[in-house]
Amino acid sequence: MTKKTFLFYILLLLNSMSVQAAPPFDDGAPMLASRWRDYKKNSYFGLRFGLNIPTIRYKGTGGEARTNPLPRFHVGLIYGNKLGNGLPFFLESGLVYTEKGAEIEATAEYEFKKCNMRYLEIPITLKYKVNTNADDFTVQPFFGGFMAFGVGGTTKLYDSRIKIDPFGSDRYKRFDAGLRIGCGIAYQNFYFEMGYDIGLFNIAGQKYSEYHYDDFDGHIRTGNLTMSLGVDF
Repeated sequence: MTKKTFLFYILLLLNSMSVQAAPPFDDGAPMLASRWRDYKKNSYFGLRFGLNIPTIRYKGTGGEARTNPLPRFHVGLIYGNKLGNGLPFFLESGLVYTEKGAEIEATAEYEFKKCNMRYLEIPITLKYKVNTNADDFTVQPFFGGFMAFGVGGTTKLYDSRIKIDPFGSDRYKRFDAGLRIGCGIAYQNFYFEMGYDIGLFNIAGQKYSEYHYDDFDGHIRTGNLTMSLGVDF
């Protein structure tokens, strides 16, 4: 057997192996088996990053605490898995670093300040993927909740020119939780969503007394409008 003949047989063998290893083509599924291209799979990992427009809502301060949104950001990893073989419902969770807070206007007793709170957050949402007439394009409404734990941040007091930790017994509690609702759109592996987080947990510390909060039966809760970009694998 000549060298050219041997190389010819090797090439034939490699070609037959690649043909046998190729996955069968199913309608609606991509030919390639890589996780990046297989955007219609039953589970996925994703990267998310985007803009927060958070607020802090005060009730029980006699209207003294007036706040404005303080734009921040978030970034994180998510994982989604299809629930059964019926309707395209997916359970999605993950771990996200997110920043929240607000600008709090000055009063006769308290100076103007900006509060930035940093959290590690676990979202848990039920997502429904709706196919459209456009190829590879889906609409994905979702509903669920979130749990967050404060890991740091700063409150800037502008008249005093000092920075303090936003968390403490006389400030805000570290734990927060609430509801999440929104809708996403996806084209193949690329994803965009808008959502809103409704904080249901009273984040006022046990000794919180600013703006005469302890004189009223109220609560302090967070809200957060989010816009996210991402990719799924």
